[in-house]
Amino acid sequence: MRENLKYMLKNWISWDKKSLVYFFIRVPALVFQPIVTAYIPKAIIDAVTDGVTTQRLILIVGLLSLLLTFTIWMDPFMRELIRGGARIVRMRYAVMAFEKNLKTDYVNIEDLEKREMQKRAEKFYSGRWSGGESFIDRCNQFCVAVVGVIASGALIIKINFFIVLLIVASCAVEFFILKDLFLKEDETYGEISKRLNRFNYFYRLCKDGSAAKDIKLYSLSDYFIKALASALYETEKIYSKLSHQDAAADFLLALLNSVREAIAYFYLVYLVTKGQIGVSDFVFYFGVVTGFSNWVRGLILSVINIGKSCKECEAFIAYINSGDTAEKGKKLCSKEVNSIEFKNVSYKYPSAENETIKNINLKFSYGEKIAVVGENGAGKTTLIKLLCGLYGATSGKILLNGEDISGFSKESYFDLFAPIFQDYYFLPMTVAQNICATAEYDAEKLNLAFENAGIAEKINSLLEKENSLMDSRVYNKAVDFSGGEKQKLLLAKAVYKDAPVLILDEPTAALDPIAENELYLKYNELTRGKLSFFISHRLSSTRFCDRILFMSNGRITEEGTHEELMAAKGAYYRMYNTQSYYYKEQGVAVNE
Repeated sequence: MRENLKYMLKNWISWDKKSLVYFFIRVPALVFQPIVTAYIPKAIIDAVTDGVTTQRLILIVGLLSLLLTFTIWMDPFMRELIRGGARIVRMRYAVMAFEKNLKTDYVNIEDLEKREMQKRAEKFYSGRWSGGESFIDRCNQFCVAVVGVIASGALIIKINFFIVLLIVASCAVEFFILKDLFLKEDETYGEISKRLNRFNYFYRLCKDGSAAKDIKLYSLSDYFIKALASALYETEKIYSKLSHQDAAADFLLALLNSVREAIAYFYLVYLVTKGQIGVSDFVFYFGVVTGFSNWVRGLILSVINIGKSCKECEAFIAYINSGDTAEKGKKLCSKEVNSIEFKNVSYKYPSAENETIKNINLKFSYGEKIAVVGENGAGKTTLIKLLCGLYGATSGKILLNGEDISGFSKESYFDLFAPIFQDYYFLPMTVAQNICATAEYDAEKLNLAFENAGIAEKINSLLEKENSLMDSRVYNKAVDFSGGEKQKLLLAKAVYKDAPVLILDEPTAALDPIAENELYLKYNELTRGKLSFFISHRLSSTRFCDRILFMSNGRITEEGTHEELMAAKGAYYRMYNTQSYYYKEQGVAVNE
């Protein structure tokens, strides 16, 4: 807790120094309010009893009321200034988290445990009452409570020291009740978080339209409604449990407060009847005792709430500091790729029981055209993600020009690859910005990339050409492209990057057989002077490649040229013949 407290204090002072001024101005403003409020009736009674003039009485009441008004005005004014600074602090934490989300190792994005860690961290900076924002206000309440306890306690001690002990002791009991409630709430919110993940998943699918076609065509609306209702019902059951816990705690606290104040008030009445204090003192101390109880309770609550902030901060720091390798290692001095070698490489997904890639030994050389083929689920895309550095090998090594790629920074290693994956995403930017990944670009190079990818005619037909906006979910006038056109845009993106290693992962999935064949005919010129990989479960592309790797169940089961594998009459031969029959039916030439 101490380290988390220091971390938040350090960031607060570093990011928003001026809110410290508002912080310390607000402390006396809040402390004076209840004391002045309690003192005003005493001053009036004393003035009337002493027979002061009307003018003096008005002056006394006026000055005290002015002081009270000033403190009442000062409180919300300073509070809003403090909260303005707190929002700045929260946004800084949010930016840290967003940067982490964007730069974290790719495997963390797919790992359920890491996603849950990210969700726990989000509680610290997401929302107005998050721990990152509320921390400053909670510290302010703590300081106010401390000063209030000292000030009102000093006044009460003049009557009886044991009254102070009684209030402190009863408030200590409150502390343990509230602490126990906080621990139960923490456990309960953990359960709620799991249920809400499920609810949010179904809710998102219902809202964003990504599953709309399937929901409508397969009449899944009832299933989704039931799934949402079930998740919501389970969540509400836990909230109900939490409400019962709160109600039980509130009853105990109210009972304790009533007993405490009854004892204090009876003692004050006793002092009045014995003539030890006057009526005005009774009224004053009546207010001070109430204020002292509130300050002690406020102190307890602020300590517990600061503890909550620290706990949320702990989850945030754990996520921010969770192991990443993107920035580690040395930067590559050259983009030259002479060879990439897999040595006894295996890979197992974090949540999987069995390895997806099993003891792969391969070497790829400059200028080679490699086809990686096989049925769906054979491990083709996983192999390529290992090659790109998106995944780190569970065992074995991957060598670039003879050096282990784990020794290079991820960002510099990524520069070697121009991949086109089967799952893609275009950002709500212009076509040019999506292709070039920058606001400034080489127009001549971009147009050449469009030509090579076979999308130039479509781009030139657009009113704004390459400056046309994409993503109609964000822009009303955005251009919509077909699935085949989007894959051609992705190919243009890879061509524009002009990296030494070109990767095409199922690039023809949205193309018809004729368009697919046209793309293969361009494959040689697109990959000239590069180490290139073509991943597909379709085998019509393999004749263009120098070497074919046939994968099955995470292993390379066959390797060779098209002619060699056809002569071997193994799994590749059987799959090729099955697929070639389909292509002949579609009227696409397939060379035997």
